[in-house]
Amino acid sequence: MATLRFFEQLLQKPQEHIIYNLVLRNLRGRCYIGNSTGQEDRAAENEPLDETDELEEDPFFTDIYTGSRFPASDWLVPPVATQEATKADGKPEVNRIVNSFLCLVPDAVKTSDLVAGCGYDTYLVDAHRMFQGCCVNARQWKWPLVPKHLESCEPSGTFYEGDFLKVLFDRMAQILQQPYDLNLQITSVVSKVALFPHPHLHEYLLDPYINLAPGCRSLFSVIVRVIGDLMQRIQRIAQFPSKLLLVRRQLMGLQPENELDHATLLKAVIVLEEFCKELAAIAFVKYPSEPD
Repeated sequence: MATLRFFEQLLQKPQEHIIYNLVLRNLRGRCYIGNSTGQEDRAAENEPLDETDELEEDPFFTDIYTGSRFPASDWLVPPVATQEATKADGKPEVNRIVNSFLCLVPDAVKTSDLVAGCGYDTYLVDAHRMFQGCCVNARQWKWPLVPKHLESCEPSGTFYEGDFLKVLFDRMAQILQQPYDLNLQITSVVSKVALFPHPHLHEYLLDPYINLAPGCRSLFSVIVRVIGDLMQRIQRIAQFPSKLLLVRRQLMGLQPENELDHATLLKAVIVLEEFCKELAAIAFVKYPSEPD
């Protein structure tokens, strides 16, 4: 916890070398992106995707949901489709990206809609304020506005996200069995990193539709697998929806705290839902700064 707080304080310092050495050094070559065969791949990327079909092809999901009372087709909800799902250059529209994060947590484990004042919009004001602060600091660093062309990137072998992101991703992957306070600290640090206005950082952390190279993971892919694990675990918890709502009300101070079975998991689900809403808000407020 103390180490995470230390890094959170570092990220608030207006020093370019801090964010460069912690994160950007490993993203400069964009080696997290998989090889493309050209225009045919780009055209395919521009077609509306059905996340349900795509994720159900993953053996992880097909194996654990065979015969489940929470089949993948019920909770892998694709984002709301629009007539123009992507821009002409293949960049997903902001609404599609936002919906991808908002739809990550299945309705079966959502409780924010059942309690007043817990909507996604509650994060927008804070996200906008913090992003503007990051932009003020980054303006002097003359960061590029668009990602570096892959053709101009020097090949550097197998992609490695770096020690800092590796620790954060590893911790995110364990969110369902970690203490509540630790999960809050982890998600706080990740959101601070995601706010920085560097195109590679934005792409790697906030674009659900990048074509990842084999063996690579992104923030979105880590959360997807956590959700898969979660949907398997809750099948063993009796009266899960009512217990989850009770825990949310307890965390908000609307109800006295009582000992509950599976409290660590239930609190982690609340953190996960709120974190996805926060990421959606960050993606939304950052998008207008991207060039058209």
